[in-house]
Amino acid sequence: MIAATDLRSLTERQREVLSIVVENKLYKNKDTAIPEIAEQLGIAPVAVYKHILEIEKDDLCRVTVSPSEKGTKIYERLSLEPRPARRLTAEALTEIRRAILTYLSTRPDATSVELSEELAMSEYAVNTNLRVLEAISLITKQRGRAVRRGVPPYVYDLTNHGRSVIR
Repeated sequence: MIAATDLRSLTERQREVLSIVVENKLYKNKDTAIPEIAEQLGIAPVAVYKHILEIEKDDLCRVTVSPSEKGTKIYERLSLEPRPARRLTAEALTEIRRAILTYLSTRPDATSVELSEELAMSEYAVNTNLRVLEAISLITKQRGRAVRRGVPPYVYDLTNHGRSVIR
């Protein structure tokens, strides 16, 4: 069974390709040719092939491509392999990421420049760690107030989950 979160990670076009393949295999019990999918969606066969590769990369299903007399057909296994186990939040928290969370707990709405100065790290390293923390929903990122001309900097703040992790 494919979870809703897994489907959200796909683009709309990838979901369309996946639904056509699954519908044809499960309900019509027939194998689907790439040109057939391309014709149904009105896109190039190469684009369909790229979408299939992306679907496979997300480990949602395994697709077997084998030659046929009319071209290439896709065969999908009916049993989907389970997604690899996700790492626990504690495993993703390194010393640096804990330090960032601790700093954000005392000073909300901090920018990456402030964090890099406070933690004596490069801004690139701080931004990389901030992206990881945002991906696991420990912090939020939003535009701050405009101080000068130009685009306001991003400010970071802890989520409720982030507060509970550092306690």
